[in-house]
Order: sequence, then C-alpha cells, then structure tokens
Amino acid sequence: MYRVLVIDTKKKSKRVHGFQTGDIVKAIVTNGKHIGKYIGRVSIRSSGSFNIKDINLNRTIQGISWQYCKTISQMNGYNFKLSSTV
Repeated sequence: MYRVLVIDTKKKSKRVHGFQTGDIVKAIVTNGKHIGKYIGRVSIRSSGSFNIKDINLNRTIQGISWQYCKTISQMNGYNFKLSSTV
C-alpha cells in the first residue's frame, strides 16, 4: 500500500503592502492599544499585520497595521544600526 504525500505549493508573498521582514520603519500609531511612535525592524505576520522590534525601548510591539508604518530603510542584505545624534 502506498501513502500519498500532499505538498502545499501555495507561494507565500515576500512583500506585504511594500514592506518585507527586516525593513527599518517608523510607525506612528494613533489608535488602539499601542498608541505612540516606534522606530525599528519590522517582521511580517501571516495575518498581514506587523511586529516591530523597537530600537529605543528594546521590546517588540505586536500587531501593528501597515497603515501606520513608513519605510526608513529597506532590507537589502546589510545590517544597519540606528543611533541618535547628539
């Protein structure tokens, strides 16, 4: 007897609304639970919302909509460190 293996060939999109995992974004959230300004790396969730690893607060803010985000730097294979100027 043979077993049938079903492989899901559904292609996952690399970008969501012009953002991809690793992009550095600035998010200004005006409504909801996480009101505030955040700058950090974005990771795309399967639901389409974002997690942002905030550089200043050193924590992850979960479930941010793409509408609050603006790209500062796109992921291009290099790692960047943001620092404030004095």
